[in-house]
Amino acid sequence: MAFLSIHSSPLGKAGGKDTGGMSTYLRGLSRALGEAGHRIDLFTRPVGAAEDTVRKLSPNVRLVRPEDGLGPLAKNEIYPYCDAIAESIDRFCRRENGGYHFIFSHYWLSAVVGQNLRQSWNIPHLVMFHTLGRAKNESCPGENEPLLRLKVEEDLARKSDLLVAAAKQEKEKLLRYFAPDRQKIAVIPCGIDRTLFRPLDPRCRRQVKQQIGAGKQKIILAVGRIEPVKGFDLLLKAAALLPAEDNFKLLIIGGDGQSSTAVGRLKETAAALGLAGKVHFTGVVDHDLLPLYYNAADVTVLASFYESCGLVALESLACGTPVAAAPVGIVPELLYSTRYDSFGCLINGRNPESWAAKIRELLLRPEKISPAEIDTRLAPYNWANAASGLESAMRGR
Repeated sequence: MAFLSIHSSPLGKAGGKDTGGMSTYLRGLSRALGEAGHRIDLFTRPVGAAEDTVRKLSPNVRLVRPEDGLGPLAKNEIYPYCDAIAESIDRFCRRENGGYHFIFSHYWLSAVVGQNLRQSWNIPHLVMFHTLGRAKNESCPGENEPLLRLKVEEDLARKSDLLVAAAKQEKEKLLRYFAPDRQKIAVIPCGIDRTLFRPLDPRCRRQVKQQIGAGKQKIILAVGRIEPVKGFDLLLKAAALLPAEDNFKLLIIGGDGQSSTAVGRLKETAAALGLAGKVHFTGVVDHDLLPLYYNAADVTVLASFYESCGLVALESLACGTPVAAAPVGIVPELLYSTRYDSFGCLINGRNPESWAAKIRELLLRPEKISPAEIDTRLAPYNWANAASGLESAMRGR
C-alpha cells in the first residue's frame, strides 16, 4: 500500500506548525499493518539534500522521499506542484518495479497527489482528511481556510473510493458537508502505544515535577500546535479565574520556530490576565517524552474548537491523568457525560467561568485513574485494531 503524507513528514515532532496527531497516526497504523504482513511505502517530500530516498521505519514499512526537484516548499505553496510531486512518486515506483493495491492519502494536499496517481495506477484511493477546512472555518473565528481547499475537499470526497474518519463525530461532518453514501465512510479510531503511554510510579511523577520546575504545584497541561483552533486563549482566560491558593502551573507543549509570533501573543495575553510566572511554554517535546508530562500533570485540558480525533485525550487518559475537554473528535466517546467521572468531564460552550470550575474540580481531586479503569475503557484503542479495521474496509473496495 502507498501511504501519502506530502506536506508533513511522519518523522516530524508533534506540536510543530505542520506536524501533529497525523504523524502519530501514520507511524502507528503503518507499523501495525507491517506487522500484519502488509508492505507499506510511506511517501513524503524531501526537506534536505542529505536525506536518504528510502529509509526503513519498521518491519515491511519504508519512508520514501523521491526527489521532485522543487526544493523546500511551505504547506501553502504545495498545491500548484501536486502533479509534479505525483510524477516523482510514479517515477520512483517504475524504477523500483513496484506496484500497490491501494493508495491511502492523508490530508487534502496528499489526496490531490493520490487522485492523480489513482488515474495512472488504476487502483482504489482511500482518503483521510484529518482536518476539514470547512469544519475549521465554521467552528473557529480565528481560522480562514481558503475557498480552494474547500472546493478541492468536496471534489476529493466525491471522487475517492473510501473516506476514513477517526471518530463518529467526524463521519457526521463528512456526511453533512459532502453527502456521500454512508457505506463510503469507514470509522477507524486512533490507536495508542500502551507500552509508552502508561501510568508511572508516583516517585517518578514527583521527580518529573521537580525537573520541570513545578515542585509541589498542581500542573494543568495542554498539548498541541499553537494555532487558533486549539483554543489556548480560552484556556488562559479560564486559568486566570482560578484562585491563587490552588498553587498551579500551566504547561503548554507545542510550537516550533514558525510559531514564535503566535506564542508571543499568548504570552502577552497571559501577562495581561495576571498569569505571569504561572504559564510555561515548553516548545516541541519529543514524542517519547510526552508520557512524563502527562504523568506529572494533574489534569490535561483540551479546549479546541475542533479536532478530527483528539489524540491528546487518549494519551493523557492512558497515563492515568483525567481530561477536561470540549466535545470534539473522539472525546465524547471517551467521556460519557458532562458530569465528572474518573476520566474527567466534557465542557460544552466557551464560557471561561464554566471551564475554570470544571478544571478546578479535576485539579483538586488527588487520585489518578486506576490501571483497571484505563484497561477497560481504552481497550478498543490500539493500532492492531486500527489495522484490522482498515483491512476490513479495504476488502469492500
